[in-house]
Amino acid sequence: MSAALQVKTRTFGADGGWHMSVKHESIESERLFYMFVDLQPEPPTTFVVPSAKVCEVLSTAYVAWLATPGRWGQAHNESKMRRIQPDYAFPVPGLVPDWMEPFRDAWRLLERSTD
Repeated sequence: MSAALQVKTRTFGADGGWHMSVKHESIESERLFYMFVDLQPEPPTTFVVPSAKVCEVLSTAYVAWLATPGRWGQAHNESKMRRIQPDYAFPVPGLVPDWMEPFRDAWRLLERSTD
């Protein structure tokens, strides 16, 4: 059996996150993983995250973002864009700071999914 790996890279991001879209909230499979790569600083940092966790985080963080006032106190508008971040600047229910750390270089997850 094999695993599918979707790679997302970044070289710089003010919020430390990666671009995603609304479709990533529902693409889930036991054999689908996302590899989030931070190319700076050297050497690159990688996080291997199961698609189920990505769906959960994106959905929960988006709802929390909508409920959080914008920079000038205004409401956020609906959007098809999403951001997955190691740490969010606003509270996300059920998400701890540095939630991505257990997935740093977690290549073992790919091996388990192909057994």
